[in-house]
Amino acid sequence: MTQKPTVLIIGTGLIGTSIAIGLKNAGYTVFLNDADEHALAVATAKSGAQPFLDQTCDLVVVATPPRAVAGVMRAALADHQTAAVTDVSSVKATILNSLSDLGVSELARVVGGHPMAGREISGAAGAQGNLFVDRPWVLTRTTATSDDAFAQVEEMVNALGAVVIERSMDDHDQAVALISHTPQVVASVLAGELMGAEERHIELAGQGIRDTIRIASSDAGLWSEILAGNSANVAERVRNVAKRLGEMAEAIASNDHAHIVSILEQGSAGRDRLPGKHGANRASDALVLVRLDDKPGELARLFAVAAQAEVNLEDVRIDHSLGRMTGLVELTVALAAQVTLETALTSAGFVVIL
Repeated sequence: MTQKPTVLIIGTGLIGTSIAIGLKNAGYTVFLNDADEHALAVATAKSGAQPFLDQTCDLVVVATPPRAVAGVMRAALADHQTAAVTDVSSVKATILNSLSDLGVSELARVVGGHPMAGREISGAAGAQGNLFVDRPWVLTRTTATSDDAFAQVEEMVNALGAVVIERSMDDHDQAVALISHTPQVVASVLAGELMGAEERHIELAGQGIRDTIRIASSDAGLWSEILAGNSANVAERVRNVAKRLGEMAEAIASNDHAHIVSILEQGSAGRDRLPGKHGANRASDALVLVRLDDKPGELARLFAVAAQAEVNLEDVRIDHSLGRMTGLVELTVALAAQVTLETALTSAGFVVIL
């Protein structure tokens, strides 16, 4: 059996610690390092990785906040002179430019990385070894990146269960501005509107507002750095969204029904472009709504009925009812399976909302 490389992870937040847990589970020897001794102690205890002293490592993963990444990568290249060095920052071109500004010329061992995964719970406390399973992990090359270095990072990503997607740095940064960074801005701005709202209005909040602002609880300091690193791309996208919102506001104010419908239909069509499971188009999905009693075992029983009916659940969401011991469960299934599931659930005593 080929010996797995020894990995040093610098930075013990959510991503760094999750990588450590995943690699330890995959049989890697993993060391952790962090300037914050308390954070390091929490991460080593949770992951089972060893604190870094002065060990020789084959692969270095930089998982620090964005502003520190280039400097830490430069030090890692100097301290581990045969190791491949990668990062997990959500902006790629800025990191390369910063390395150049720092005078780093040894780029053969540099591989850009960005795992497209995360949680609302930050820090090592939220870390999970399965965080990256079946999630895209973008890898980028510099003009000098060696095939050996790229392959070493790719092997690590595969060991974590993620799906490697190679992109150019510019393509990556443009993509995340649209699918990640702008949604964060929009969610945060919309959630901010709740601060001045009356409590009796907030009591009526349902799944729609919760889904839309879910990511607004993300770390503000970290996100300010991310947005700064991709400022031109994000600013362009945010301006486009602001323009469309302004158009919608004017259409609503003037009761321009045709324009309102046009904007809403364009949004629906855009949403349907997102791939479902296995790349399937979401337009082929159906929703089954079930009122579920809030008591132990009901959700498991619902899943068991779906399994017995041989219906595959593509997605599940739960919306708790205000003032009632029930919740609404939204099941996404293939359109052809909708009637089968509704019939099976009704027969099992569940209340299906038709």
